[in-house]
Amino acid sequence: MDWTQGIIALLIGLCGLVGAGVAVWFAVKAKVSEVKGKSLAEQWAFVMEVADSAMKEAEATAKKGKGKKEMVIQAVKSACKTAGIDVEPFVDQLCAYIDQCIAFVNSMNGKGE
Repeated sequence: MDWTQGIIALLIGLCGLVGAGVAVWFAVKAKVSEVKGKSLAEQWAFVMEVADSAMKEAEATAKKGKGKKEMVIQAVKSACKTAGIDVEPFVDQLCAYIDQCIAFVNSMNGKGE
């Protein structure tokens, strides 16, 4: 019976990843034409919007801490690539943004400092 539970957990995790990817893909598809040729501030706003969506999707997965953060970063990188945005100038800022969001949510849930 233990292997059955493992298979079920694996399938649930894979469904979560697929769901996150699909949600991010549709968000990107709607914004691609709007983002191309925009200023850095407008591109950063797009990065934050995708990150927010990806963070919501990551919360629904069985991943923990670093796994969730990596999932969000990869989703943003994929979205930016699709939108024709060079994400490299935003990576450090993105990591800081994700950490700030995590700290805020933790403080609201009584898990913060």
